[in-house]
Amino acid sequence: MSRRQFVGLAGAGAAVSFSGCVGGSDNGGSDGITIGLLAFEPGSAPQGTAQQQAAELAVSDLNDDGGVLGEDVELLESNTQGSASTASDRYLEFVTEENVNITTGVFQTEVMTGLMSDIADHQTIHMSGGHTSPTIAQMLADDYEQYKYQFRPYGNATHWIESITDLAGHMQNEANWERIAILAEEYEWTQSFTNELPDMVEDAGLEVVYNDRYPSDTENFTPLFDDLEGEDADAVVMAQAHTAGPAMIQWREEEREFAMCGQISQIVDPGSYEAFDGDNEFAISNAPAVHTADLTDQTADFAERYNDEFDVYPNDAFSYATYDGLMMWAEVVEQEGTTDAEDIVPALAEASYEGTRGVIEFNDQDHEYPHDAKFGEDYLQRINFQWQEQDGEGIQEVIHPDGLATADYQEPPWF
Repeated sequence: MSRRQFVGLAGAGAAVSFSGCVGGSDNGGSDGITIGLLAFEPGSAPQGTAQQQAAELAVSDLNDDGGVLGEDVELLESNTQGSASTASDRYLEFVTEENVNITTGVFQTEVMTGLMSDIADHQTIHMSGGHTSPTIAQMLADDYEQYKYQFRPYGNATHWIESITDLAGHMQNEANWERIAILAEEYEWTQSFTNELPDMVEDAGLEVVYNDRYPSDTENFTPLFDDLEGEDADAVVMAQAHTAGPAMIQWREEEREFAMCGQISQIVDPGSYEAFDGDNEFAISNAPAVHTADLTDQTADFAERYNDEFDVYPNDAFSYATYDGLMMWAEVVEQEGTTDAEDIVPALAEASYEGTRGVIEFNDQDHEYPHDAKFGEDYLQRINFQWQEQDGEGIQEVIHPDGLATADYQEPPWF
């Protein structure tokens, strides 16, 4: 796969595999346990593929451990195709025709926003696995009883920008960063980068010299990068889920004299170094986890088993949070002895589960972001890693925070 093929990944539309099981209501384990996965282009796009693989591994692990409530667990998979209407159709098939016990997945915030009314109407728990906008949790804050079936075991983009702000402060000492630029794709999930991050960075003692949004189909970054160099930026914080390929290529080929960091979804994918022909070397991204970081005693074991199964390491929240969310739900179901959502929702809201990235506990209904995972030293943490090359291979080395660092920052040689 070439780097440009990787950038333009699009699937032909995965078929839905259905076999019919009793789901959202309490089945007492009598008719099996069924999970419905809604993923973006699984088998093609890295985000949807990661959700698919993580869900498959979770189901395999559950069945190897005796299933749930004494019954085997089955995974049904469906392709949202990045469309809110398609996702709604597939969701309704899951909950009305297949009676799944739980749904998981979804990548784009715009798709998830469209699904929230369906989830509320059908009162089936959805354990999210990829969307990051605070908007989803704010819907619960506005009407908890209606939307309480939605859980997000990794939080929202406000935690991303807090961690990135901490990185900027760290790099002020590490690499003399003083002047920061911000570039964000025009998507709902990037709004916090545009609106909240500048004040946070300046409160940390750095200057924001540029802040702009760009169309999500942008391929020519040269004019934008010219603007950043014109502002003498030391680093650019990118908020990207789709355009990292051309940005990385042009940053390297043009030897731009500013560091690249931020929330860059595509380079969090462990397969991206090979896919981008190494053009993402020296780039930094925020992430919930990488296989080189020992966040808990489960991190390395999960990552290695995942790699053994799929020949790639886990990718971002798409892998880690999808797996953790399903395993946490299953543990709560076992404890409660039922899959009934009206019993499981309050039990999940009070549960504590140590997963692959830390302890997952959810914010309560009075919080600004209900049912988002808590963050902090005793809960989940975000890390910032840099792609570095060792013996011809790209490695995701954690450079921040210090307590989880696996390597020092490497400055690009053309600086």
